[in-house]
Amino acid sequence: MRYCFYVFSLLLLLTARPTAGQCLSQWHITVWPEGDATIQPRQILLFSAGANTSAHPNLPQFGRQIQVYLWSRHDSVPLLLLDQPVNPLSSDLQVLMQPARPLLPDTVYYLRTSLPPTGYSLFRMQRARAGSKQLVIAHHWRVSSAPPDTQAPRWVATPTVVRKEYSENSEGINNYVLFSYPVQDSSLVLVRATIRSERLEKPNVSYLKSWQNQLGIGWFTCGGDFQFASGEEYTVLFEALDAAGNRSQATGHPIPFRSPSRPRQKPTKTSTR
Repeated sequence: MRYCFYVFSLLLLLTARPTAGQCLSQWHITVWPEGDATIQPRQILLFSAGANTSAHPNLPQFGRQIQVYLWSRHDSVPLLLLDQPVNPLSSDLQVLMQPARPLLPDTVYYLRTSLPPTGYSLFRMQRARAGSKQLVIAHHWRVSSAPPDTQAPRWVATPTVVRKEYSENSEGINNYVLFSYPVQDSSLVLVRATIRSERLEKPNVSYLKSWQNQLGIGWFTCGGDFQFASGEEYTVLFEALDAAGNRSQATGHPIPFRSPSRPRQKPTKTSTR
């Protein structure tokens, strides 16, 4: 995915007006959760690759031709493919995976793949240890020693539209809708968004990560998960997945909303002689 670096960077979502910036390419696969998170024994992991990353052609092979696993000194657990959402209107490819069996509690696991070492460059790398020339994938996590999370996320209200915007800047456009995020859970949560409209032949699906207690759908200058037509009617179905893979839908039916309308262009005046 491409990232925008502004004076206030990711605060773009909450600003009233866009700020010009520079879009830079992220060359590696990104992984959720981040490496500083404590994970569940059956932790779900979301892998994302932007259109300009070298990993873009490889990600659809995860869990198929390319094996991905979590390794520790005393254990090695393959990751199984749970979902590969279809969304041709997104700037990212996404793959959702989960360990084939529970991880050992209070154990540090490292991300590994069946690719040769040269293929490891698909991920952010680090030295195996100080002074070593060996490079390994940087992503690693410690498994929680607490009892596993078995409760599904709880929606305390129906998500509602809190903001929508269409604007243009020097790097691209903002064309997004922000929803409230009334979810409670004891662990980290992803939200699976299924978007439909009369214009779309098939639903478009993306996994969302909340930002400042909001869910963003659309395009945010340098990239995004959906490209809205102007002022069109859509529906979205939200399903929360916590770190252990427990699921719950926000409502039993899709939520209707309208995309931002593009401002009308003023007609240009022509002079006659």
